[in-house]
Amino acid sequence: MLPLNRLEGLTDGIFAIAMTIMVLGLPLPEARHNIASSDDLLNHLLDYSELFWTYVLSFLLLGYFWINQQKLFKYMNNTCTRHLWATLGELLLVCVIPFSSGLIGGHIDYFTASFVFHMNILLIAVLFLFQCLLLMRYPEMLKNDASGKTALHIVKVNLVIPLLAVLGIIIALFSPPWSLAVYVLVPFLTSIVSKRTREKEKTA
Repeated sequence: MLPLNRLEGLTDGIFAIAMTIMVLGLPLPEARHNIASSDDLLNHLLDYSELFWTYVLSFLLLGYFWINQQKLFKYMNNTCTRHLWATLGELLLVCVIPFSSGLIGGHIDYFTASFVFHMNILLIAVLFLFQCLLLMRYPEMLKNDASGKTALHIVKVNLVIPLLAVLGIIIALFSPPWSLAVYVLVPFLTSIVSKRTREKEKTA
């Protein structure tokens, strides 16, 4: 078993960098756009509305992943090599988010761009779930006041994101722009699943 503090620091740093880098993909008005008035500037900004929308969505999704990672760390006492590699895999894909977000923001009508973005989200979620399953497989990584049931609860709640990502890919076959709307359901569905899971645990 290995100490957890170095992994926590690396995770916070990479999430912070990825969330910051995304804003660099938002274009600033340049001279060649012939902006000579406030209306010209407004029209320029509206032309890039898809980029702004995907930036906000991607930022919130990264925030969601970071929050859940912090919740997971809260129940952990230490880590192991398998867990380290699973977390590094997740962080690698977190670093890809600025690319996939910019790609779909600039080509929102194309299935390929939507597929890349949804797959990016899906793989991050899958690797996070794998971390939770490792805690169930190696409960010695958990703190004394936590149990495998804690990790199982997190798994159930976080099945929402990968399922929505798969749904997004399916919707993208017909309407790539509307496929992004599936992530609006994240806070509602996770709240419902979390509440029902707790109720079942109380009655069990």
